[in-house]
Amino acid sequence: MKTIVVPVNFSSCSANAARYAADLALALRSDLHLIHVIQVPLAAADMMMTEYVYQEMVDSANASLQQLKADLAKRCVNRVRIETSLEAGNVASKVKDLCKQLQPYAIVLGASGPTLEKFLAGSPVASLLHNLTYPVLVVPETASFHHFRRVLLACDLEDIDSGVHHSLPLLKDIRSHFGSRFDIVTVETHRVLTEEQKDIKSGGWKEQLKELYPEIHYICMPGVEEGILEYLGHHDADLVMVFPKRHRLFDFHVSQSRKLAKHSLIPVMSLHE
Repeated sequence: MKTIVVPVNFSSCSANAARYAADLALALRSDLHLIHVIQVPLAAADMMMTEYVYQEMVDSANASLQQLKADLAKRCVNRVRIETSLEAGNVASKVKDLCKQLQPYAIVLGASGPTLEKFLAGSPVASLLHNLTYPVLVVPETASFHHFRRVLLACDLEDIDSGVHHSLPLLKDIRSHFGSRFDIVTVETHRVLTEEQKDIKSGGWKEQLKELYPEIHYICMPGVEEGILEYLGHHDADLVMVFPKRHRLFDFHVSQSRKLAKHSLIPVMSLHE
């Protein structure tokens, strides 16, 4: 049985991510695992934290966690098995430990902010994005779950050779569940491809991804981020998939982030090699 892991901190964006994950789990017929990590304030290192104060923190967090579990169970009409974990320590470390144990289908994170640039750069999102070897799905604060009918797989030439084949089982599973259409966008940052070169590269793509029946698009722009913006400006997508180890996606000038604001409802899934 697949499991979706959701780190929660009881903020509004975290609660929305949990609802999104519950809807996704229902669609995938997977389990859901909520984890909350109590972070002791740094200032507490210089003072004595009494057992009473710590227990109050634990009791409060546990009550919130169980209430969230109950709300999600009702949302899914009890058709999703929901487990919970309450830990104390570093968020990234505890989530990583849980993932080693569960081998999850994906980790779902909530993030606030008016643009993808801001929420991908936030903490602890950035830390988890770059330190987990499982797919990480970042859900904007106001996004609601929709079946992944149209998926944008954003990549560059390095991803073609090294990253994509590791993600084929996941991509095929998404297509199987949702009947997804994949639009593969490769951004050429240094040169304009001739039609002959495009045909050659398309042939390689189609051989690797022939079971997905993708549409392949080539865009020549100064950067990968600009190329994705160019594509999203003219096409719809229910999900954007990226390879974060290759490039710091959406970490660019504020004038460009304004263009991306209208796409802030699109969840972004990071894929790791």
